[in-house]
Amino acid sequence: MSKSQFETSPELRTLEECTKHSPHIIPHNAAISANYISPAVNNRRKSKVRKFSTSIFVLSSTTNLWKAMSHAQNELLKSERATISPPVSLSQGEFELEHVMNGFSWKKHVSDTTPLPGIRVRQVNYQLLWNEGKNVYTYDADIYVNPN
Repeated sequence: MSKSQFETSPELRTLEECTKHSPHIIPHNAAISANYISPAVNNRRKSKVRKFSTSIFVLSSTTNLWKAMSHAQNELLKSERATISPPVSLSQGEFELEHVMNGFSWKKHVSDTTPLPGIRVRQVNYQLLWNEGKNVYTYDADIYVNPN
């Protein structure tokens, strides 16, 4: 629809009527409020906000995952480097407010297993859990050590 059609068509005089038929064209004689945002611009703004929100969520999720991976690997290295094998046990807890892993909870499960007949190893499983929005995420890792 061209500008001249808007000028000669009295039924398309209001801004709402004009934008309903062709939202990207605003007639030159339509009264536009200073606060008016065209539907196309408004949709672009919403899209940018959604993309920004998604980017922040992905960055936060990635940061938490890297924190969990690093911490779990460090905990498992302690078991691997220990001169005495950790005892069979199950423990869990939450990190204190001042701890770098605050907001995460942890579980450590140490058990004996026989992957092949006559071979016994001690499995150390370390799991971290954290919340992001309505979701709970986990990261767990295992290491196998000599039980003696």
